[in-house]
Amino acid sequence: MPGAATKAPAETEQVAEAAWSIGDYEEAARLYELAAARDSRSVEALIGLGKSYAALGQYSRAGNALARARDLDRRNPEVYNQLGNLALLEMHPKEAIDHFSDALRLDRRNLAAFTGKGVSLDYLSRHAEAHEVYREALKFYPTNFPLLSNYALSQVLGRQIGEGTRLMEELLRDPANGETVRANLAIAYALDGRVRDARAMLTGLMSEAEINASLRHYEAARQNYLAGKPVGYMIFQ
Repeated sequence: MPGAATKAPAETEQVAEAAWSIGDYEEAARLYELAAARDSRSVEALIGLGKSYAALGQYSRAGNALARARDLDRRNPEVYNQLGNLALLEMHPKEAIDHFSDALRLDRRNLAAFTGKGVSLDYLSRHAEAHEVYREALKFYPTNFPLLSNYALSQVLGRQIGEGTRLMEELLRDPANGETVRANLAIAYALDGRVRDARAMLTGLMSEAEINASLRHYEAARQNYLAGKPVGYMIFQ
């Protein structure tokens, strides 16, 4: 049976994507490199390299791969989504907004672009604009769980803390996805001064030391929140 080294480029990319999906980013990068070496114009392989190297913290290599992918196909929304994700990892939310906006110009229903743009705007504490993005996305995806969870957090950060918290508490009851909202709900509780409830949400998600560090960080954010100062950068950094 032929090994991965003899697989066709498309098949190699499929195996690479499987490796990426389980968090084996080094193996994903290795396989995407193999696919790109065989077909230097494979946008899919370059996108894969970009997101794999980004996950490994190798931002320069990720940027080089994604820039090449954009040169090859300027009408591929996923190229811009990955450029946006990379910009967020490098803490350049304004640049990320431009990339996600480019993706939405090419595909006005692109869920990943909506989500990325919303997060980027919240990072900059431009919460009213983020709410508009989430509401537009919810026209197309009214029951999407991650979208609703992010919108709820955006509401909290935008000083609609009651509305956002109530929505997250509803989402917490979802039998399939409820656990994934706990980190966002912990932030909401912490900003509302409900430290015990915040701790309960974080228990099981991280170690006791990590919980204590997170709560200290959220308390610092709360002081800014109470003073009417921006806190987006403190939440998303």
